[in-house]
Amino acid sequence: MVSTDTYLDCGIVYQIISGSNGTAYSGTGYSTASGSYGLFLPDIATIILNPLAISADTGVTPTRTSDTNTYNNRALFNALNLGANFQLNSEETVSSDYVFVRPRNAEFNYSENPSFISGSTGDVLYSSMINSPQSYVTTVGLYNDTNELLAVAKLSTPLTKDFTKESLIRVKLDF
Repeated sequence: MVSTDTYLDCGIVYQIISGSNGTAYSGTGYSTASGSYGLFLPDIATIILNPLAISADTGVTPTRTSDTNTYNNRALFNALNLGANFQLNSEETVSSDYVFVRPRNAEFNYSENPSFISGSTGDVLYSSMINSPQSYVTTVGLYNDTNELLAVAKLSTPLTKDFTKESLIRVKLDF
């Protein structure tokens, strides 16, 4: 893996080299004509390109003149846009937190499904659900203090729940 970390007053500086996933494409990843392809300064959101290195390997020839009609930016954009092998990797910071949910043995053993209860009398239709009910936990909801649903976690397999079993479910929140 190529790692060239340098710090300046503006923060960390990375060399822009040819390669993929942190591995140099060939040799060191630097242009043989003039070194790295530029500098990336993430702390100040800046990329400084080395025109000699880019022109040596891409065929885009920069024009050094005070004439504003040279369109260096358009030539570079076209070279990147039309290039078949050009890719950028991105990085995203994902914060994670774990919440543990513990349905105790006396909780969540009955179904809220209306097909288990008689509509006319309100009695439980299945005698097995009266003294030894068995239900299946498939989803865990995360609610705020005002009882509004914020997130839903689906279990990969249903979890059998009855009066003899307690469970501990770990929910990972990514935000």
